[in-house]
Amino acid sequence: MRKFIIKRLAISVVILFFVALIVYTIMRCMPASFVEKMAREKASLPGGKSYREWLEQLEAAYGLNKSIPAGFIHWLGQAIRGNFGDSWAFNVPVTEKFSEVIWDSFTLGAISFIFEILIAVPLGILAARKQYSRTDYAVTVFGLIGISLPSFFFATLLKYVFSIKLGWFDLFGMIGRMYEHLSPFGKFLDRANHLVLPIVTLTIVNIGALMRYTRTNMLEVLNSDYIRTARAKGLSERRVINYHAFRNTLIPIVTIIGGTLPGLFSGAMITETLFQIEGIGYTAYQAMTTGDIPFSMFYLVFLAMLTLLGNLIADILYAVVDPRVRIN
Repeated sequence: MRKFIIKRLAISVVILFFVALIVYTIMRCMPASFVEKMAREKASLPGGKSYREWLEQLEAAYGLNKSIPAGFIHWLGQAIRGNFGDSWAFNVPVTEKFSEVIWDSFTLGAISFIFEILIAVPLGILAARKQYSRTDYAVTVFGLIGISLPSFFFATLLKYVFSIKLGWFDLFGMIGRMYEHLSPFGKFLDRANHLVLPIVTLTIVNIGALMRYTRTNMLEVLNSDYIRTARAKGLSERRVINYHAFRNTLIPIVTIIGGTLPGLFSGAMITETLFQIEGIGYTAYQAMTTGDIPFSMFYLVFLAMLTLLGNLIADILYAVVDPRVRIN
């Protein structure tokens, strides 16, 4: 196992290097950037330098006058030291802005992820146990609705019904207007109230795939020979399902769960933008629309790191979930 982990980490470093190179190349080839916007603003001031002079000065200050390979090597050397530069759009170090917004996204992603597991896995198992029944059809339809619903449409629908028509929740933000005047428990309830609709949105739109995946794999396991043998030996149906069948269903589910790790930290860009939650997804959207290369680079490379880490954790969990799986 140790050799396997070391080998996978080495491969991940190589993959991350080329991903960072591709991302840096794309960022440098964007048609517009914050530097160009800043140069236009400074050139429009009376008695100032021309746009071209300002552009050359700013590109030299940010290292954009170098070739793409030279610029990437310079960026990589700084990134290894933990220096990702200053955000052009927010005028603070990238890591400082990241640490400021990441925890709202983590809270949103973690809570929705827990609800997704607690709802999707039991419903998928229930649908498999009652195959072709009304329960199975109801769960299948519910899962297909979740898969088919675009997050922007469902979030807009929730806001229209529960915010505009019923007035139960605020339309935007993480806190209300009277937040500073509330007690500590009141502040907690206020933030929780603002998280309800985003969490419902993320849970419903993501629940369908895991539900269908669980149902399909449970059906495959229930038709196995060892399940029929367990039933023939007189074991209770609860023990057959919860112990023998469910344990073997976990292997493919682990792949899905490991792949969702990036979502816990990367934020839900569309949902956060619609609800104007200043998490990492909404902040990255603002950075990309303004051409903020330092923050966009950090965000995309961070997603790549989380994806590689999620795949590694999923591979390790295979051996934990099923003793038959061994890494040579």
